[in-house]
Amino acid sequence: MDAIENLLTWARSNGVVTDGIGPQVLSGRGIGIVATQNLKADHVILTVPSTLLRSLGNTPKPILRKLKGATVHAILSASLCLETSPDFDIWKAVLPTQHDITTSIPLAWPPELQALLPTTAKTLLEEQSAKFARDWALVSAAYPELTRDEYLYAWLLVNSRTFYHTTRRTEKKLPKEDHMVLQPVADLFNHAPDGCQVSFDEHCYTITTTRACQRGEELFIRYGSHSNDFLLVEYGFTLPSGLNKWDELCLDPYMCPLFTAPQKQTLEDAGFWGKYMLDAETACYRTQTALRLLCLSEGDWRAVLDGQRDEDEDVVAVEGELRKVLRRCEKEIRSRIVDVERATGTEHEEMRDSLRRRWLQMKELVVTSMARLQ
Repeated sequence: MDAIENLLTWARSNGVVTDGIGPQVLSGRGIGIVATQNLKADHVILTVPSTLLRSLGNTPKPILRKLKGATVHAILSASLCLETSPDFDIWKAVLPTQHDITTSIPLAWPPELQALLPTTAKTLLEEQSAKFARDWALVSAAYPELTRDEYLYAWLLVNSRTFYHTTRRTEKKLPKEDHMVLQPVADLFNHAPDGCQVSFDEHCYTITTTRACQRGEELFIRYGSHSNDFLLVEYGFTLPSGLNKWDELCLDPYMCPLFTAPQKQTLEDAGFWGKYMLDAETACYRTQTALRLLCLSEGDWRAVLDGQRDEDEDVVAVEGELRKVLRRCEKEIRSRIVDVERATGTEHEEMRDSLRRRWLQMKELVVTSMARLQ
């Protein structure tokens, strides 16, 4: 708690205003923000002045010169590694440790556990890994004294804790993925699908309640409309089944092999090849449209697309094909859970727990969907 109190003292002395909230250590979940009094809706609970943001604009010039052409992500990460200010030590004391980050975020996992990620998570990880490799290539050339492990830690901190931010200058000059800043205290809010409102102007960031909150209740912000695969890869956690209304499962590995080469071409030509998703409510329109091709002649299938045939005529047949896909999917998920259990290395237990949780969430999604189709 001393680290939290030190952070609040330093932050308030530098213009941060907290009203009715405070950071608190939460069992098994790190630090979060909790209401210290009953709060009404539309109540500004946190204000962080722009002077406290870590941004491209206040990065030391020598770093900018050495990393000319690098992404803002790369630059902010390097500046964290090179920071020597005692003020930053106060902030750093409440950040997740290197162990916290490397055990929770798949980019830092060993390859044998990365291989056990679901398909969508693997794709996201490949994209993230390529970004890190590009940034590390530039930074390691400019600062050979930095190790890959310490830079990876800083890079993942930036990746998981930055806020969207622009100025009139950066909005025009930088691509959207470079519109990011770090800020103290605000980065202690955890994620939920429905959270407080976050806004900024040239003077400050503000976080405002969107509903009444009770004393002792944890307050959240929304990182975005993200599936659990995205949350796991980018932030190192997933939300429990039923709490993430944006969670979904990619059915491509189970559907794509069902189509003949001509059928695949038909779907590609019509813009319906791949990206077959299942959420808690239903299989997406792309999925239903593709499965319909397994039930109809190509002529009748095109008639549905053109509005000349009622798609309801084929609902029973399409649902039958979907049940087959889901049974295949459930079988694969069961197999993957066994693979996770067999993964060796007691030092990797936290990583296995994350994998196990994700596969079980996907299993529940599939089983619930199958029950709905009975």
